[in-house]
Amino acid sequence: MNIGFIGLGIMGSGMANNLLKSGFNMYVFNRTREKAKELEDNGAKFCSTPKELAEKSDLIFMMLTDVRACRAVSEDKDGFLESLSKGKVVVNFSTVHPNYSLELREMVKEKEAMFLESPVLGSKIPAQKGELVILSAGDKEAFEICTDAFEKISKKAMYLGDVPKASYVKVVNNEAFATSLTAYLEGLAFAKKIGLDPEMVFNILNSGALSNPYFEFKVKKVLNDDFETHFSFENMKKDLGYALSVADEFKCYCPTLAAVNEIFKKGLNKHAKEDMSAVYKIFDE
Repeated sequence: MNIGFIGLGIMGSGMANNLLKSGFNMYVFNRTREKAKELEDNGAKFCSTPKELAEKSDLIFMMLTDVRACRAVSEDKDGFLESLSKGKVVVNFSTVHPNYSLELREMVKEKEAMFLESPVLGSKIPAQKGELVILSAGDKEAFEICTDAFEKISKKAMYLGDVPKASYVKVVNNEAFATSLTAYLEGLAFAKKIGLDPEMVFNILNSGALSNPYFEFKVKKVLNDDFETHFSFENMKKDLGYALSVADEFKCYCPTLAAVNEIFKKGLNKHAKEDMSAVYKIFDE
């Protein structure tokens, strides 16, 4: 089976590499070709356009930053929709607005192809280790076709039903994660400003009800002044915007979400390319 992978950034590079190591025949596309060099060196074939990639692939996988990037590789000149045909499968791993997933599904259907929205839980290291969690919604047949590939890049893949259920779950996940981690880091900055040792406070919090392996990973890096990007500040701000939009659409009262969105908005210009945990710096200024 030929797999085409579009988007070789922090997440996509690890995912594509795991598929390649598992023996799939891989075609790749990235706006910046240098990011494909390691994959090419290991046997992947670089395509000059998404259109070419879709011509040669049975499964077209995307892992991109946002809706704009997805539109560029699908709808623009030489986008993959130009060569998409009956029986092919499009899987969008990107975190996008749920309404865009509905729109993309219809464009794919017009080509008599199948579509899955499949946002993932996990960031850089789980992507590299093949330990993501995949949330899929869309064509059930497509999910079954992709099962073998999904097993190579995830520890669990779940089929949730119709589009955009997977996008809704991802929005809820990122809202809950961003608000809770922001509160945790605010607490550590608060502790520091009143004269407590943040590491000591963290060790106490981590021994009780607030123990959380991902918080532990993030906080240890913060305490070491390490803000290497695993999930960028600007991408979390984008996802908080999606969550607010969905909340407004369904008339949900989400004051914590709104407050955390404002905090990320405040730090966006200064911390955009850093890890999302750089929200700590806003409280520590």
